[in-house]
Amino acid sequence: MGRVFFNTRKNVHNLSGTYQVLASDSGKKFSIDLDETFVITLPAHQEGLNYEFVVTDAGSGEVHVTSGASANMKGWAMDPTTGINVVNNVLVEFAGSTAILGDVMRCYSDGTNWIVEAFSGGSNGILGADS
Repeated sequence: MGRVFFNTRKNVHNLSGTYQVLASDSGKKFSIDLDETFVITLPAHQEGLNYEFVVTDAGSGEVHVTSGASANMKGWAMDPTTGINVVNNVLVEFAGSTAILGDVMRCYSDGTNWIVEAFSGGSNGILGADS
């Protein structure tokens, strides 16, 4: 007898426009539609909050995931051309026309900073930025 899974998409939230992430969203995976340009704002720090952002529709839009505070997004972004890029910025950018389907950024709060790890299949598809 096989297993039956209910509500398997319960923790997936589709984004195609500006969104204010809530602390209660912790643990969610957000799918990003790059057909539009928009901003995703993370909540105030609470140790243990964690989120995942995945490109599910590539396009020419640019999406910024921001903490709203100066240089408290820290970690790295990796791509096949430039290798590992250090992130020490205000936001993480999914670059329009460069980020590709499946690019992913995970972040969690240590109570002071957002710790970032990102993987892109395109050259500079995910970058740290200050504006």
